[in-house]
Amino acid sequence: MAVKVLAGLELRRYNPHMAAQVGVPELTEIRETFGLNKSDLAEVLQCSRSSITKWELRGIPRDRRASVERLVDLARIFRARLISSRIPKIVRTPDTWLGGRTMLQTLGQEGVDPVYAYLARFFTYNGS
Repeated sequence: MAVKVLAGLELRRYNPHMAAQVGVPELTEIRETFGLNKSDLAEVLQCSRSSITKWELRGIPRDRRASVERLVDLARIFRARLISSRIPKIVRTPDTWLGGRTMLQTLGQEGVDPVYAYLARFFTYNGS
């Protein structure tokens, strides 16, 4: 990081890679909740595995934080409503309500909104 001293003040040029590691615990939370490895998470976030590694080391880029935050919110809903040990299997099981896809596939292809709609249906389903 470049540092300049001007009139006794240290000025640092902003470097997004040196920013606080925003989101690193969130990546871990997502991976642990859904039982994902880095490649799986990269697929869901539509990026490369090496990007996930960089994000873990340097923090999540600003333009990706909203996507990660929405996944964290979804992970927290799963943990609050479901048995944690069953979540990895649930997100990998194809369902007709998702067009025969898994939740992970849906997340990677369309984002969280269809999964939220699915969960709303799932949690209100009464079997009739």
